[in-house]
Amino acid sequence: MDAITDYETSSGMATDSILAARDALLSQKSLTVAVLDESAVPDMGVSPFIRRDDGLYIYTSHLASHVQALLAQKRASFIITLDEADTVNIWARHRLKFAGAITEVPRDAKDFSDLCDDFTAVHGNTMPLIKNFTDFHMVRITPENGVLVLGFARAFLVKGASFDIVAHLSRG
Repeated sequence: MDAITDYETSSGMATDSILAARDALLSQKSLTVAVLDESAVPDMGVSPFIRRDDGLYIYTSHLASHVQALLAQKRASFIITLDEADTVNIWARHRLKFAGAITEVPRDAKDFSDLCDDFTAVHGNTMPLIKNFTDFHMVRITPENGVLVLGFARAFLVKGASFDIVAHLSRG
C-alpha cells in the first residue's frame, strides 16, 4: 500500500467531505474494543464513549473480561462504525479503526466529576446511577494511529487524538 499525502486529489474527495464523514463517525455513541487477554486470546466488547481534545473516554465495568484485559494491557484496538441503517453498501460501511494507549482516570482526579457530567450530557441519566459503582472505571483512550474508511478506494491514515487525516491509502 502506498500512502499518498495529496489525499484530496488521489481519493477524489474534498477535504471538507472527508472531515465531515470522520466527524459523523466520532459523533456515534459507542465503540468496539479489541484487546488480548492474559493468554493472548482476543477479547472484545462494546462501550459508550465521549470525546474530548485529549482523546476518547469510556466508563465501563471490570466485571467484563475485555475490561480486565484492557486495564492490564494498557493498549487496545478500537473501531467506530456508522450505523447499518445509514449504510448504502455494507462492504463500504464507514468506519474508523485505530490503536490507542489506555490510562485509568482515578475517581479522585480533578476532572473525574466533569467527565461524568459529560457522559450524562451525551448518554442520558444512567451515568448518575452508575457513577459510584466501584466496579466501573473511567478510562482515557489516547488514539495513536488508524484508518478511516469511507468506501471503496477511500481509506485514509489518521493520527493522534484529533484523528488528523495524514494520507490516502492506495494500491502501489
